[in-house]
Amino acid sequence: MSDTPNYKDRKLVNTASQAILKVIKPGDVVNQVVERKWWQFWLAVTYTAIQWHQKKLFGKDSNWKDTHTMLYFDKNNTFSVEMPKATLKPLREYCLSNLSIYRLRLTKLTPDYIKTLKAAAQRMVGEDYDIGQLLDIAINDLLGYDHQRPLTIFDFGRKKKVCSVGVRVAFEYLYKKRIKTEDSRPRKWLFYKLNPKKWPPEAIQNYKGTDVEATSPAHFANSDYFSNEFELIARFENGKQVFPK
Repeated sequence: MSDTPNYKDRKLVNTASQAILKVIKPGDVVNQVVERKWWQFWLAVTYTAIQWHQKKLFGKDSNWKDTHTMLYFDKNNTFSVEMPKATLKPLREYCLSNLSIYRLRLTKLTPDYIKTLKAAAQRMVGEDYDIGQLLDIAINDLLGYDHQRPLTIFDFGRKKKVCSVGVRVAFEYLYKKRIKTEDSRPRKWLFYKLNPKKWPPEAIQNYKGTDVEATSPAHFANSDYFSNEFELIARFENGKQVFPK
């Protein structure tokens, strides 16, 4: 595996943070291909499982390598569901990672909308639950969804909920509280419709939307497989912008 980024190099961290701050905006989704330390063998199993699932789901030509999803608010606060608890972390703690920035296309995220997103995130922060427990509570308390119906093609496993679900919860909370009207369609907001250019007819015929708890990092990275909910804004590696060049 590649060398761990040197976060002790303050000049490098500051330069990287400034470069990212030039393009990132509040409400942007940050996907990472997370590097692990050599001794964190359990993470190797987890990340491999996520990538295998995403590659199987979206195909080898998709963006299937991302293993972590976060929600950016400002340079001191990025929402991240990680062990042992969900947290708000500063940009300087992940600015040297292999990261991609995605921006919502469905609506403009006004300051009031950002406040609602952050309120949802803050209600998930600081609780010492494992990921499965935390996200079950988030889905029930924040959204009130009956998420226990059997999952279909997007099932990653009842005990393998991942970080991206927390980000999805925040967006669905925004939709429920601020955007949804009586005339809105009776489904969840994100990933509700399949792009017929990307899926076989039988998948489209049986599709009823992606459950909140089945959301993976690759859903945000491959929204063109749905309704183009998100746009890729930039990619960075070790603090250097590699897309767009």
